[in-house]
Amino acid sequence: MVSRRLVWTIVWIAAAAAALAYLHDPPWLIDQTTGLRGWEQHAGEPRYRWSGGHASFFVRSDAAAIDVPISTTFDSGDARAMLVTISVDDEIAARLILTDAAWRRVRVPLPAPAGRRVRRIDVRTNVTREDNHGVRIGEVQIVPRG
Repeated sequence: MVSRRLVWTIVWIAAAAAALAYLHDPPWLIDQTTGLRGWEQHAGEPRYRWSGGHASFFVRSDAAAIDVPISTTFDSGDARAMLVTISVDDEIAARLILTDAAWRRVRVPLPAPAGRRVRRIDVRTNVTREDNHGVRIGEVQIVPRG
């Protein structure tokens, strides 16, 4: 006869394994962001969110690439060029230098899906503007595979 202790141990191990598998690729992760403020839109400009010096968000892993609209401000108080680095799952995928306030659309290739539903996108800037503003990030567009 199997002891109750052994049965509970097996049940606990199975529950822990299921929880870890779920947390490895949770469905709610696609909606998570860090380092991004609320959406804004001003006349004549696309809808955007300000980043700080480092921001992260998630996109579907089945995409071939994403198009990321990016800009920042340049004024008499701070006209320094800004280096922007975009990484996918900790691998640098794109770099650009912003020297004016024009919007740029950056195409970021995504690696083939590897068992997860999402990819983490990190946007880092080498400087920030007043009130810890990094770049304005517009609505990301998904480029489908095939």
